[in-house]
Amino acid sequence: MNTFPEHIKRIVRAATQAPSGDNSQPWRFTFRAPNTLEIRALPEKDNALFNIDDSGTLIALGAAIQNAELEAKSSGFMPEVRYGGEGTLTATLVLQNGGELSEMERSLQQAIPLRHTNRKAYKKTPLTADDRHALLDAVGKGTGVSLAFIEAAELMARVSRALTTMEEIALKNKLLHGLFFGSIFWSKEHNHKGVSGLYIKTLELPPPARLLFKALRHWSVASFLARVGFPRKIAEMNAEQNASASAFGVITVDRFDRTKYVEAGRLLERVWLAATARGMSLQIVTGILFLARTLEHDASAPFSAAERMSVREAYSRIQGNLEGSKEPLLIFRVGYGTPPSAVSFRKAPSINFQS
Repeated sequence: MNTFPEHIKRIVRAATQAPSGDNSQPWRFTFRAPNTLEIRALPEKDNALFNIDDSGTLIALGAAIQNAELEAKSSGFMPEVRYGGEGTLTATLVLQNGGELSEMERSLQQAIPLRHTNRKAYKKTPLTADDRHALLDAVGKGTGVSLAFIEAAELMARVSRALTTMEEIALKNKLLHGLFFGSIFWSKEHNHKGVSGLYIKTLELPPPARLLFKALRHWSVASFLARVGFPRKIAEMNAEQNASASAFGVITVDRFDRTKYVEAGRLLERVWLAATARGMSLQIVTGILFLARTLEHDASAPFSAAERMSVREAYSRIQGNLEGSKEPLLIFRVGYGTPPSAVSFRKAPSINFQS
């Protein structure tokens, strides 16, 4: 990166600090002198089972664009974001002089290196009015993508249990079990190198549960425990922890398409940065929504009729708590908690150069 202008390094570094599924970091950067930065999404870095229409990758691309735009403005540039034709995986930022951050944007930009997933239990306290307004203010103007909060305790408990249907199935379906445990790693050194996947300490498991996870990696152990009801018990425990949040935030779209995925990623990142700036904690808990869309599109995926029914029912329970006819795309829990025990690092960013 030493041959590139300092502001390009800063912009790319900010972009790479965006969230992505299992810390996949699915992007590539190309700088074209004198003032153009291209961000290309790489869907092959994401798990195909949960990446219908490249939706997960495009959400990550949107979050990266949001960070890059904020950092560009902080450096005095006004970025014009251009997309290729329909179906593109590429965004281009053309940097013109004259950019300036608003007061709210400044707080978001400063929160970029501080934003992390927090999977701990949160304090069961309601959102303050000021915090709720700050999160909603970060949404921005309408693009067919919206944010709604679920805050009533009874509704949160119902939605939380629907969400943990994902964990219940993952512990008794061989394909999901392999994908989940295959993404977990135990090495602190790997984490510091920005290896893709889930570092075990970021899961916030107590030591006994961490040891159990080592045993559960083996399908023979997991399948035995599934026969005695272990997955349901774990799902109920996780649902209780998820419901300790102050609210669930649901990002909805008026239709599923690739442009909406990018915009949803941008909205998610703005809201997450706003939460971070105000000392709040946030965790994405959207796996069941992605799995529901996968099963809707892929009749050949190796899931039983009972598992498919459970996923459909969970999706319906979530959607039934939303107003109107919009589709839930992403869901997160947000609230007040102690800092995470560990965070996921990113690979050192690299930039291609084209004159």
